[in-house]
Amino acid sequence: MKKLSLSEIQKAELEIMTVFDQVARKHDLKYSLCAGTLLGAVRHKGFIPWDDDIDVTMPRPDYEKLLRLNRETSLWPKHLELCSFEDGTLDSPYIKLFDRNTKIVEENYSQEDVQSLWIDIFPVDGVPDGRKERVRHYRKALNLCKLNVASVVKNGYGSSTLIIILKDLFLKPLAKIIGRKRIAEMQKKFALKYPYEQSALCGMVTWAYDGPDQALTREEYEDLVELPFEDHLFYATSAWDKNLSGIFGDYMQLPPESERITHNLEAYRL
Repeated sequence: MKKLSLSEIQKAELEIMTVFDQVARKHDLKYSLCAGTLLGAVRHKGFIPWDDDIDVTMPRPDYEKLLRLNRETSLWPKHLELCSFEDGTLDSPYIKLFDRNTKIVEENYSQEDVQSLWIDIFPVDGVPDGRKERVRHYRKALNLCKLNVASVVKNGYGSSTLIIILKDLFLKPLAKIIGRKRIAEMQKKFALKYPYEQSALCGMVTWAYDGPDQALTREEYEDLVELPFEDHLFYATSAWDKNLSGIFGDYMQLPPESERITHNLEAYRL
């Protein structure tokens, strides 16, 4: 196996993303770059220099359509595999599109269902209109996310000594008792509380780390523009400034080096 540098990891993920974009355009599937990937597109015209993943979102109806298409027809080149919680091939409540010509080793996590480089595809669901209700909604969703992560994070990893102690002694044992698949089912059920097509506002709920101020109207989310990303053009919500400001605040300001988070993984080309 050949160990990949960060730039080679980014190149491999960009190749996955390019194929995904082609499939989405062919089948009229809406998607948007999101989170750090959207920030990278706006601030760097590509990857955030230290980033090692790609994230996109899809409205729940398009997300479900992609799952149906994946079951019914051959969408991907031979080396790509779409795995999802819905099809029992992923233990988190979203989709990963894997490059099976790669293998990864994660420093901080032990995930049997994640063995190759990937891009993440998150469903977008409805959220409450009122901000107080939305904050409470996201707080509950984030607690479920943390419980999911606790089930696979390795002992001794965390942002502070107190968090490590609480996680290792309390949260991780609780997550193990409940079971990761059951936690993911709880996450999905909670996300579907506000149906996408009946809600004025929407956001990423199953993976709620971007918080309540990421929310956009359904119309804003579905109004797409193309943004340059490396040497490609990918879709993003036309309200990207509102979305990024709600998540990051002054998003054009580079964070201090201590806050430049990656997955801390090693990747190899088979």
